Amino acid sequence: MRGPGEPAWTQEDTLLAVEWQRLADETCGGCGHLLSESLDEANEYEPRRITCFGCQAKEKAEKAAAEREGADLSGQKLTVVWAGKRPVIDG
Repeated sequence: MRGPGEPAWTQEDTLLAVEWQRLADETCGGCGHLLSESLDEANEYEPRRITCFGCQAKEKAEKAAAEREGADLSGQKLTVVWAGKRPVIDG
């Protein structure tokens, strides 16, 4: 925490924020690739389906809550927390 009279942002903080914004501006919000590459028709991309198990757990819980009779979900937000790693079962 900075003391009275000290700037809220250091020069390094500002440089890092500017660089973060530059990278965000140069990244496609849909696919996450750099626009300088993804807008070039010479590049080829192959879509792949992935599963985020955190999102999966969240969506299942939201669906179950919505299906319960009388469930009032107004204002509720569901967060996902890591609950540990499942053991790997050989075989």
